[in-house]
Amino acid sequence: MKKKIITPLLALLITAFCYGQDSLVYKNGDEVKVKVIEITSLEVKFKRYDNIDGPLYTISKSELFMIKYENGIKDLFSEQIETKKPPSNNIQNIDIEEELGYDRIKYNGPRLGFTVLGNGSSKDRLAENNYSPFITQFGWQFEARIFSSPEGISGLVEWVLLVGGIEKGLFLPSASMLFGIRGKNGAEFGIGPNLSLAGVGMVFAAGGSIQSGKMVFPINLSVVPSVNNSLEGGQSTGVRVSLTFGFNTRRH
Repeated sequence: MKKKIITPLLALLITAFCYGQDSLVYKNGDEVKVKVIEITSLEVKFKRYDNIDGPLYTISKSELFMIKYENGIKDLFSEQIETKKPPSNNIQNIDIEEELGYDRIKYNGPRLGFTVLGNGSSKDRLAENNYSPFITQFGWQFEARIFSSPEGISGLVEWVLLVGGIEKGLFLPSASMLFGIRGKNGAEFGIGPNLSLAGVGMVFAAGGSIQSGKMVFPINLSVVPSVNNSLEGGQSTGVRVSLTFGFNTRRH
């Protein structure tokens, strides 16, 4: 009976002596008895000490604090393993900005729409030629981003150049410069000077955008309040209300 007990114990001791006992110490303080088989630049390959003939396991060095070998030598991994950083490019920058809460969409692009003229000198000029106070608009919008916050709010400067009345055979240019704020969801508001054949005035604009894949469709409503035109004896130019829309492509 004793020989039957001694024989397995002796075999176990011989196995332990042959394989030795190492320890993996994790960064969270856990310690596991193993037999280290191989160490690469990024990984440690080992077998479980209680199953030497079992499968080979692999663990990243970044998860370990150190390795204790059977001979008392220790390998410390307290410093974080450096990984290769991907090259900087526009896609990476865009991903970072999206994590911060805003998208790098620039609303530069074509614009078209229409303007309705209220009672005033501008409407009267059209009426003299039997034209309705409704004119189409075609043009382009340019913009520059001044700042972007982590909450997704962006400060912008926008330039909108339009030509109206082409369907009537007229050439009615206008230019607006707006200082605007755009939110994370695309809603925006802007205010700034407007220059047209009716004179100089202020324009107030608000709008939003519809996104479909990589396409963005901005829609804006702008109002130029009536101003007195000194060249016509203080006559009111009339309120101008414009609705414009366009399309842009997301930069990513």
